[in-house]
Amino acid sequence: MPSDGILFQNAKVVDGSGKPRFRADVAIEGNLIIGIGKGLKNPGRVIDAEGLILSPGFVNIHGHSDSTILMNPRSESLLMQGVTTEVIGNCGFGLAPLRKETKDLVIENFPFPLESLKIFWNSFGEYLKAIEDARPSLNVASLVGHGTIRLAVMGMDARRPTKSELEEMKALTAEAMEDGAIGLSSGLAYPPGFFADTEELVELCKVVGGYGGFYATHIRGERDGDFMKALKEALEIGERSGTPVQISHIETHYPSFGRQRDALRLLEEARRRGLDVTCDVPPYLYAYTTLYSLLPEWMHEGGPAVLLRRLKDPDLRKRAIIEIDTFPAKTSARAMAKDGKWDRILLSSCPKRTDLEGKSLLEVSSLMGRKPLEAVLDLLGLGPPFPTIMMEVHSEEDIREVLRHETSMVETDFYSGPVGIGKAHPRGYGTFPMVFRKYVRGETRLEMPQEKGERLLSLEEAIRKMTSLPMQRLGIWDRGIVRKGMRADITIFDPKKIMDKATYEDPEAYPQGVEYVLVNGQMVVEEGTFTGIRPGTVIRGGR
Repeated sequence: MPSDGILFQNAKVVDGSGKPRFRADVAIEGNLIIGIGKGLKNPGRVIDAEGLILSPGFVNIHGHSDSTILMNPRSESLLMQGVTTEVIGNCGFGLAPLRKETKDLVIENFPFPLESLKIFWNSFGEYLKAIEDARPSLNVASLVGHGTIRLAVMGMDARRPTKSELEEMKALTAEAMEDGAIGLSSGLAYPPGFFADTEELVELCKVVGGYGGFYATHIRGERDGDFMKALKEALEIGERSGTPVQISHIETHYPSFGRQRDALRLLEEARRRGLDVTCDVPPYLYAYTTLYSLLPEWMHEGGPAVLLRRLKDPDLRKRAIIEIDTFPAKTSARAMAKDGKWDRILLSSCPKRTDLEGKSLLEVSSLMGRKPLEAVLDLLGLGPPFPTIMMEVHSEEDIREVLRHETSMVETDFYSGPVGIGKAHPRGYGTFPMVFRKYVRGETRLEMPQEKGERLLSLEEAIRKMTSLPMQRLGIWDRGIVRKGMRADITIFDPKKIMDKATYEDPEAYPQGVEYVLVNGQMVVEEGTFTGIRPGTVIRGGR
């Protein structure tokens, strides 16, 4: 039930707009902010916020909690960072819509934890209803994944859709939008997304744009030449379809370092032409992805069962190794493998060999008595759920270029926890506090020397990138700003103490400095402790 009322007194309010902070009391009743000023009266609880920043709750514009929000609807890893809204369905992955004949393909191809989850829904609307029934602690908004839609209609076929198949995909997209999806996402570096051409995506985005949604994309090329070409493709899709575009984790990936300004210049040129395009970035040097991203694309055609047969074929294994070693690498994972940087690739989760989790692939190959690529194929050959990896593939200078840009937002690119499966990435527990520590105060932690601090952002600008800007992208107008009449999603923190505590070695450590978090007017974090209350809701597109 909503609270009788809460009055935060003597707070320094950063309202999310980017404007300077100001001192005020903030009154909350039910799920709304009912007053901002001095001398406010409130019949409920009074909390002294002296020395603390009161801001809108943080929005994770790019999350992967599609399964974990159901496995652990408390989502402490996000709430303890001050996150009050999680956006799922990114990178083309999702758990709806499903069809009976291709449901197993979706599950086997899904790169995030699923082991304890019972999937009983089919439509996108039924999936959102399952999240509502789970009573999450934070708000959830969802994109529909292009990969999920393609799997439902075409399976893992490496070809263009027929006219009737494209119409089916458009119909599923429209149904998802009507059920509450906020847009369409693509993961063009992953199967089956990399089988799709530009025309297919333009046609689906025309549907999305007609419902007022947007297109979020993990572009298909990460090496030097392909990176810029892939970015131009994303902008073309938005312009031709008339759909706003969100470039997911636009920061350069190995080996495309130094191209960040060129990439951001393309966004600026597109914005001058009239395209509504923005971007997001996780502020860590190590990325997180699936081990199967090291494989050539042809190995994925037909789905995981066919992939496993290919992995057992000596001739096809040899062909795959030769291609990885010698062919141009489209993804950063392939580029690192080709260049022999096995010590910079860590095995994050490996459900079939949990004893190897947390070790580098160089260590893994030594323990297995195999060459690194042979070890990779052996691990993938154990079958789904496939292993995941962390890789040192980002450039600090390029991350900073993105964060400075007016269109950029902050994202975790991870799932909520804890769920007790695999080894997490520290960004799942520390992303938002890390921005304040690393880029607002400019501090470096002894436990994370590779994540060096530098003062880049004002407190007000950092908060804008976490609150009003992502809510604008989502098309949600009653959250993301501290203003009378707005929803009471609120985060209150100590600006001198807020910081990440998670490390690559100990990734599930909660941050410090976040004192209070309110979701829909209810206290989910109080004096730095999770209360157990679960007042979140599903935020549907167009509402």
